[in-house]
Amino acid sequence: MIQNNNTNQAPLPHDRVVLVDRNGNEVSPNEKVTHPKNGIILMSGVLLECFQKESPQEDFQPDEMQLDTTGTYLSVGKKPCKPQPPSSADKERQKKLFIDNAFYLLAHRERILRDSRMFLAPVAIQSGLAYVGISGFRTPTVGVYLEWWANCSGAMQTDKKGRRSLVYHLAGSPLSGCNKCGIVREDGKTDVVQLSPFIAHWKPFVGINTRYTEAKHIYQAYTLEDVLDILHHEDDGDMDYSTAIKELFMQHEIDRLNERVDRLNEESAKWHKMYNDTLMKYNEARVSKAYADVEALQTRVDAEIELIKAQKRDLKAALKSGGLDNVTYQKKLMPLNKQIRALEMEVSECKYDIHNRFMNEGISYGMIESYMRNKKKDGKV
Repeated sequence: MIQNNNTNQAPLPHDRVVLVDRNGNEVSPNEKVTHPKNGIILMSGVLLECFQKESPQEDFQPDEMQLDTTGTYLSVGKKPCKPQPPSSADKERQKKLFIDNAFYLLAHRERILRDSRMFLAPVAIQSGLAYVGISGFRTPTVGVYLEWWANCSGAMQTDKKGRRSLVYHLAGSPLSGCNKCGIVREDGKTDVVQLSPFIAHWKPFVGINTRYTEAKHIYQAYTLEDVLDILHHEDDGDMDYSTAIKELFMQHEIDRLNERVDRLNEESAKWHKMYNDTLMKYNEARVSKAYADVEALQTRVDAEIELIKAQKRDLKAALKSGGLDNVTYQKKLMPLNKQIRALEMEVSECKYDIHNRFMNEGISYGMIESYMRNKKKDGKV
């Protein structure tokens, strides 16, 4: 086991960094970023210190998605795909170790995200897609899974019976969306499920996994056994992590529902706009006439108010020069303010009358104003 001499302190404080492009514009942490030397920027925007390997692999190839050339995931013509080679006993053991401890690792998410060697610990689960094979999915890490579970709304699931599960394996077609994916439940049992939409699951995984391709090759990483040994040692064998798991899943479900509400609100707003535009076009002649009346009135009122304001400025100047005392000034000012309010009320009453005229047809003055302004903006008036 690798000795961990500083288990209670992160290698680097959780300094939040603002990501910017070459023009200084802020970008989302979820976009591709250039990591600083001896560090990685997590999906949250946190900068995590890393430690160089003694002999880092400098000539690695980027793990970019591309068509499979091995014949295992993509066949040409009638030639069948090659069978996949059997996994070694050690790899199967590593797979089982991760699956058996998936919930335990999730419960220690914050601790793992503070140590790059834990974050970069490799996981033996190999996902893949038809046509492109394992490209984009190579050598996932504990940290990749933790970030994917947190950022993909379907990766942490709670069914109608309240059973919680984590998706740990992805396999399917990026074209048809057909898939058979693996989940592990809180009791340790595994099952095969179909995820929908499939692209909403595999695409974020690839994005997160390839974000750290270079880091996997050049920085130190614990083994999965090391990570578990350190966590068990820090827990002192007494930690009940069921409450932490419950809280994480509840928050994930809240976030998922909030995302769904946002999508439904956007969809609803889109259909409302389409309905309103159709309604306006059906009544376009009457609507345009009503809006033109308001505009004409507003133009006249604005001109009259400007004349009154000029009179107010003259009064103010006379007051300052001593030509008027304050009492006389106030007596002359009050009727001018009253005239302005009366003119403004005239416009409001006109809009109110139009609102009442169209109300039974489901058209408000606000809808008329918005529609006509958009037409002017588009140069259609």
